[in-house]
Amino acid sequence: MEIHELIDTLEEYSLTLHGKKDFSADIYMIHFYIPDTTQLEANILYFCPASQLPPPDYPNTLQFLCYGRSFSKKKYENTHLNILHYDSNEPIEPLFNRIQQLIHRMQKANAGLHLFANAFFTDQGLQYLVDTAYEVLGNPIFVIDSSFKYLAISSAFSPNNTVMEEENNAGYIQEAGIRTIREANLDEKVRNSDTPYYFQNALVNTGMLIAPIKIHGIEVGKVMLYESQKPFSDIDSMLLTRLTRFISMELQKNSFFNQNKDVMFSYFLADLLDNPELNYPNVRDRLHTLGFDLKEDLYIMTISSLSYRDTNSKLEVIVRELNNILVGSLYAIYENTLVLLFSRSRESGLSGYELNTLENYLKTNHLNAGMSNFFTNLRTARRFYLQAKKAAEIGRRLGEAGPIHYYSDAYFYHIIEICQQSEDLLFFIHPAMMKLLYHDQDRHSELLETMHCFLQTPGNPAKIAENLHIHKNTLLYRMNKIKALTGCSLEDGDEIMSMGLSYKLMRYLKMLPQDNPGGIDSFMERP
Repeated sequence: MEIHELIDTLEEYSLTLHGKKDFSADIYMIHFYIPDTTQLEANILYFCPASQLPPPDYPNTLQFLCYGRSFSKKKYENTHLNILHYDSNEPIEPLFNRIQQLIHRMQKANAGLHLFANAFFTDQGLQYLVDTAYEVLGNPIFVIDSSFKYLAISSAFSPNNTVMEEENNAGYIQEAGIRTIREANLDEKVRNSDTPYYFQNALVNTGMLIAPIKIHGIEVGKVMLYESQKPFSDIDSMLLTRLTRFISMELQKNSFFNQNKDVMFSYFLADLLDNPELNYPNVRDRLHTLGFDLKEDLYIMTISSLSYRDTNSKLEVIVRELNNILVGSLYAIYENTLVLLFSRSRESGLSGYELNTLENYLKTNHLNAGMSNFFTNLRTARRFYLQAKKAAEIGRRLGEAGPIHYYSDAYFYHIIEICQQSEDLLFFIHPAMMKLLYHDQDRHSELLETMHCFLQTPGNPAKIAENLHIHKNTLLYRMNKIKALTGCSLEDGDEIMSMGLSYKLMRYLKMLPQDNPGGIDSFMERP
């Protein structure tokens, strides 16, 4: 234990450091100092009254804790002695015993870390490491991946309730457990905690310490320590943090993360994107031979190097995790972009569970993805790959939060992009929207934003007022003002569609007040 840890932990004793002032000095044990002793060790903390300290010119570096108010700080300013001072006339025995307890716990923790290291270097796998950790911590340990599948459970653990028994048999966290995790917002809390997060799980009536497993900064799973055999001790959190690091290293050397069996699919997908004229029936047959059968609807998702930063080891982990979520996907690194091709049946499509898990994983690891529309013909794969890339690009440009940007939401902005190559988009904007823009600028009103909310939910004044945080009467006043100013009834479908498209144009051109502090006149005066 280092000196600064003693000072921080024993804050109520108001210990101060003097002499050499080496806060990082390590303490392995404590003794009472006997004057004139010749064999003294640098890593022992010696207790003595201030009057019995060795002289300031003592030649060796030693650690002392002196007590009593006769200590002269100035006398020991330039000395090799590292001196903790307990400025009190209270009995020293309680402090001695307290430090003895702290050192004993630290020694116990070090012994546990030594056992973790031995288990890791024996190369007997994740299960052996988890079983060793159970012996050290005295409570069962569960390791799950990002899809809630159990990778390891302490072998000696016997489930003591129905929920845990069912999950133990099934090999994954079941629906009730996943619902508990989401309702408690556990992923976010664990992610934002600097130490393992404590959670009282009402579903199994047990306390838990939860820590994330990360590989090269990417979260790939969690370790959960259940408080079922004995209460947690004050070193369990530190030991669990260290254990997650050994588990991370174990997963990296495990064949699950290092095997390269998918490389044939990777080459296939890259070939498909390069050569859209591949014979369609033969492509299906080839995939079937490789053990990959396509369903009716195909999708492409892309993650650009702006997200994964082109780090190969990190990228490998991302690919494995996404394959766990989007089961049955092909992947390739193509044009410096991670591309995933996957298929789903026409009836089921992407399930809500898949989308929730995917979004949570992407958010956790600060990744942004583009998603194409569905397609059916592999010959068009490149076109839909470009769709997915364009969706992510437009999402970034417009400042959309993501983490998944859908082409079905971005397609109109893509059309605008194409039109911009031959026309000035400004002149496609409906004059009514321009009137609202000028009016808001001159009168500091919010008619344009009101119109935008109306266009999003026409015919639902209660929802519009709620979104704008205004009273219904205020909304009625604003809508009448808009109608009078623009001469539009806002009852015709074509008219409403035209207004909506005009708003998207204004957003794309960054004409809206939040994007154009200089006002519309400065925008109109551009070359």
